[in-house]
Amino acid sequence: MSTTTRRFRRIRSWQELLHVASIPLLAIFTLDPRTLHPSYRMTLRRRLALVFRLWRNTRRIETGISYKAHVAMAAKLLATPPEVDGVVVECGSWNGGTTANLSLICRVAGRQLIVYDSFEGLPAAEPGDRHARPEARGLYCGDLDTVRSNVSRYGDISRCEFRQGWFADTLPHHDRRIVLMYLDVDFQSSLHDCVVNLWPHLTRKGYTFVDEYVLLDYCGLFWSESFWERHFAARPPGLMGSGTGVGVGQYYLGPFDWSVDPTSVAYTRKDFSGLWGYERS
Repeated sequence: MSTTTRRFRRIRSWQELLHVASIPLLAIFTLDPRTLHPSYRMTLRRRLALVFRLWRNTRRIETGISYKAHVAMAAKLLATPPEVDGVVVECGSWNGGTTANLSLICRVAGRQLIVYDSFEGLPAAEPGDRHARPEARGLYCGDLDTVRSNVSRYGDISRCEFRQGWFADTLPHHDRRIVLMYLDVDFQSSLHDCVVNLWPHLTRKGYTFVDEYVLLDYCGLFWSESFWERHFAARPPGLMGSGTGVGVGQYYLGPFDWSVDPTSVAYTRKDFSGLWGYERS
């Protein structure tokens, strides 16, 4: 074993120790009972059990996101009053790791999870998409049977509805109100399809979470005045955590390269505004 390999394994061991040590901190501070709706009755014991299970599932199913990001989504979903009608939407499921964890969070919140994916991996690259490459077609492919099996074993399959197909074909037919959506779609063209088709269905204070937060040009969609004016006649909402992720106890400082371990997520809300409105006279 080379010195570099040993060093890498040692670093990964310390990283994993940090993730495990973060479980009680996330249960206490990220799932702060003062911010959660009281009807969910999230006692410390229930919060600890949920966070532990979210962490354990990410060790059983390969995912492209940290369990800390799942806890951040749980914090916002469980702060949403249960009387607000709406489902949770996931776009891009890969092997179903995040799907399984979102299904567990939805069970606590009493909501349904709609999962959109081709179940054939990434689509063909489109011209002008800075993050799409022809050779990436088919990557991150988790077939529907695999995803169903993982969610059945580690999550709550009864909370899930799977809608198979390319986003451009399936998302225009979405017809349910959304309280929270999670977009892990890699390509700019896919993000465009998700936001254009799903944003109108978000509730007034509905949340949108994004996995590709380390890419500033990708985050730029949520700051683009021209995009939001053209498609929604609205101001850009901005994106909390652009470039570095929101604070969930991570140590990532950016910018992104393959040697770092970002473990967060970024989000925005339907009623946010990222418009700069001051001009000196």
